Amino acid sequence: MKRNLLTGVAVVVMALSACNDETLDIGRSLTGETDKLYVNNADFKVTTKSVLADSVLLRSSYCYLGRAKDPETKSCVTSEFMTQFNILETFSLPKQDDIVTRHEGVVAADSCQLELYYNPAKSTVDSLSAMKIRVSELAMPMEEGRRYYSNYDPIAEGLIRENGMKKDKVFTLTDLTVSESQRKDSEYLSSITIKLNEPYTDKSGTTYNNYGTYVMRQYFQHPEYFKNSYAFIHNVCPGFFFSVVDGEGAYVEIMEMSLRFFFQQKTSKADSTSTYASALAGTEEILQTTKITNDKDRLLQLTADNTCTYVKAPAGVYTEVTLPIDDIYKGHENDSILIASISFQRINNLSEEKTYSQPGYLMMLPTDSLNSFFESQKLPDNKLTFSSSFSVKTNQYDYSNISSLINRMVEMKRKGLESDNNWVAKHPNWNKVLLVPVQAISTSASGVTSISSYEHCVGLAAAKLVGGSENPNQPIMLKVVYGNFKR
Repeated sequence: MKRNLLTGVAVVVMALSACNDETLDIGRSLTGETDKLYVNNADFKVTTKSVLADSVLLRSSYCYLGRAKDPETKSCVTSEFMTQFNILETFSLPKQDDIVTRHEGVVAADSCQLELYYNPAKSTVDSLSAMKIRVSELAMPMEEGRRYYSNYDPIAEGLIRENGMKKDKVFTLTDLTVSESQRKDSEYLSSITIKLNEPYTDKSGTTYNNYGTYVMRQYFQHPEYFKNSYAFIHNVCPGFFFSVVDGEGAYVEIMEMSLRFFFQQKTSKADSTSTYASALAGTEEILQTTKITNDKDRLLQLTADNTCTYVKAPAGVYTEVTLPIDDIYKGHENDSILIASISFQRINNLSEEKTYSQPGYLMMLPTDSLNSFFESQKLPDNKLTFSSSFSVKTNQYDYSNISSLINRMVEMKRKGLESDNNWVAKHPNWNKVLLVPVQAISTSASGVTSISSYEHCVGLAAAKLVGGSENPNQPIMLKVVYGNFKR
């Protein structure tokens, strides 16, 4: 009964404590004279430091392509990705007799191209910087069920087809072949187009006039290869790797991709033809994985700055927080923690040099749960894991109540020491959490948009936070409110 009452009181105290620090007499107005709830509070200094993120698990919701300079480390961040292409169940081609385009007397494509559509609003763009990328054909599909981390290298893993198709593309993100009025049109989609019109030789040694002709002839020779995405990926097109060869200044979020080929088809009018195109889109239903390359030495120099801490994406730096669990419970062994709140203030950039935008969300989770949380695609449960969105108004990330996390850490230590006197030494992270930059993945249903998952942030994002071991004038404080029933 009292436990349930404490839970209810905690909600009230949470609201009141934000307005008034004098919480000692709250219990008298919330409970009767028989069982009075006595409430008191205390603040505790929290220790923080920057730690290297190393590699992170990246899923298929979105991917980035490009290379950009990090203004804090003065080094480049490179993002490359692999993708497969799915085949829609409704995919079909006209009858062979109705296709006019021929090569050596057999059905063929006039041309073929890959199209990468990117989101300028979520991209770091130097629109006139020349970039050079390379498209390499995969020798085999990516493995089903495998977890791909950001340090996965398809070249080193032998996933690139030897003597397979490779095509370089030089481009600027402002396509000067398109008029300015067209680019400003609301219907215009920003894209990178890679032509695949050179002769293509498949694994069996057969050569086609272009890649589109190869796909079309596979369709007519082996219709079973096109019955679903699995058959298509394993028999026709295992996928491509998009890598950065040269240049810097563009780092773009790829929204959609298509493999498109064009051919002439007879129309109902006599002696008339029209151009048709078929597209196979890369989607999150099929495998995509991103490879991130950072300058680890420069990032380590950043983590050595003890006057503050950093969070940096992609696959850059986390802030590690050590919670003073023993101090919190010392002298309060018979009390209940009603609230434990903490905030992390962002340090504004005072220089004129442009920096990355701050992460939209920071996930707080136990240090040893980092990989399992993302591998299991969990949502924050507000018990052991918590998300916080950046507040423009307060310029900080707020965690309003992490008391359940503190209670869990106390219980873990108690049980651990019961079975092993060296438990703490064997579990050095027992009282530590990480602040991890994440991106919220939203879904819409019946007109309602909600967050369905969180993934590691792959876009360029960074924030310098108040903290560090050499910043005594601005300590990070954990505010704790205790409660206890006394007769």
